[in-house]
Amino acid sequence: MIFELTILGCSSAIPIHNRFMSSQVLNVHGRLFLIDCAEGTQIRLAEYKISKNKIENILISHLHGDHIFGLPGLIGSMSMLGRTKPLDVYGPEGIESFLNNAFEISESFIGFELNIHVVRHSKYTKIIENEKVIVYSFPLKHRIAAVGYKIVEKDRLRNINPEMIEKYNLSYNQIQAAKYGNDINLTGGEVLKNADLTFSPKRKRSFAYCSDTIYDESIVPVVKKVDLLYHEATYMEHLKDKAKERFHSTTVDAAKIAQQAEVGKLIIGHYSSRYKDLNALLQEAKGVFERTELAIDGKRFTVKIPDNE
Repeated sequence: MIFELTILGCSSAIPIHNRFMSSQVLNVHGRLFLIDCAEGTQIRLAEYKISKNKIENILISHLHGDHIFGLPGLIGSMSMLGRTKPLDVYGPEGIESFLNNAFEISESFIGFELNIHVVRHSKYTKIIENEKVIVYSFPLKHRIAAVGYKIVEKDRLRNINPEMIEKYNLSYNQIQAAKYGNDINLTGGEVLKNADLTFSPKRKRSFAYCSDTIYDESIVPVVKKVDLLYHEATYMEHLKDKAKERFHSTTVDAAKIAQQAEVGKLIIGHYSSRYKDLNALLQEAKGVFERTELAIDGKRFTVKIPDNE
């Protein structure tokens, strides 16, 4: 059961140094979530062999161009490629008018059901739930309305001890009931406790995306102990005043959030174009939070279930 993040673009403002602008794909059990959609997103999807038409949901953090200017073109391409299944797009207020105006002015025809959802940027909210995952949005503090996203696997069913199935000759219905956490009543009146029949389910995996934001400790409880945290780090720490002025974060800001939230791994990105060599940013962040890695176009981050769980 795959849980994998692919970086499509990691630059801020403009594409530079072979880095495209913000976009990522999270694959959860074969379900694809596109997160932000800058110019060049279509190119990266093709380069990394990720099917446009397998994307089911698009999550937009805010309406700055380096996060959304690729969206109308991607949706138009999906239609030209014959997409028929619905597509759900989520984003702050203004996302609907942005897309509708783009399609109307360009006289673009969209041949599938396009559902645009306005996400409240003032509170922590569940926005998607299916049999595989739950997706939450939460407010970020940027110059315009912005939201982060947290994607969490749904609770898995409990695993049955095969020796107990054979010992008590459990029926299919009894096995299914046990998987859902129920005790089993045997014919003779004996009650088999679920804890004696089953193993605990595998740990749920999670990812949080904190796009453009000033340093904000209020997000720590939201992203607490996620496996992967993406947090923007536009500047190095010596430019912290510029970061604050422009409502961005530094490498140290991102690392402090990861440290306080006790996350499994921090991924920093959204680099200023002034940085050609990113190693200095990485080392600065690692000085605060060791489990830090760089977002680089094409890089994949896989969260595996430990063998002992």
